Amino acid sequence: MVISMARVKIVFTDLDGTLTESRRTYRIYLGAVEALRRLQSIGVRVSIVSSNALPVVIGLHRYLDLNGPAIAETGALVYSEDLGIVELSSRSAREAYSDALSKFRGLVADSWQNRFRLYDFALRVVDRSNGDQVYKLVKDYVEGRYDWVRVGYSKYAIHLTPRDVDKGRAVKFVLDKLGLDPSEAVAVGDSFMDADLLRAVELGVATGDADEELKAVAKLVINEPAGRAIVRLAELIEGGQL
Repeated sequence: MVISMARVKIVFTDLDGTLTESRRTYRIYLGAVEALRRLQSIGVRVSIVSSNALPVVIGLHRYLDLNGPAIAETGALVYSEDLGIVELSSRSAREAYSDALSKFRGLVADSWQNRFRLYDFALRVVDRSNGDQVYKLVKDYVEGRYDWVRVGYSKYAIHLTPRDVDKGRAVKFVLDKLGLDPSEAVAVGDSFMDADLLRAVELGVATGDADEELKAVAKLVINEPAGRAIVRLAELIEGGQL
């Protein structure tokens, strides 16, 4: 049994653009993995909170040996061995996703993950240099027709998410199940889609290359990009500075 030596009891981290080498790649920054394992060795739980499909997030938890619950589909699904799969949404965005995929074909493409999704669906931008413009087109169209769907853009994909869930609500669910207070938790992200994640805990952290809108929400901005910010965050926790 590991007795926690840190004031922080759990770290919630986004995946794409946060655990990766940069916001332009899917390659995991191995230094961040080692830093998170060091935190676990002093009793801190680690949870990935992602918009990816649940099998992706569970797979990463298993093979990176992370010990906190996995949160997927922008907060719609939570998994741990104790809890099993918990579905937090009451309605799926599948209809809106199918409509948008047909309406904007050529500008967006299907994600291979969608066949494994239940609630949150992803559209890949064909030309990422036009990502912001395509996102606005999809957002205006979908939110004007499906009032139960929220559209967000992580710079990796456009996500259509039921409005009754977000990353922050999933984090609050996990904290309640673990008997932890938001003051004992840290959350870190890079995209404005992580704003609810950061607001759900006492200390919300943005990476140095995060969206400016997210930096405005964060209590702490670490002046390092993507996965290197995770390394610095771990050092602050290990040093008792957080």
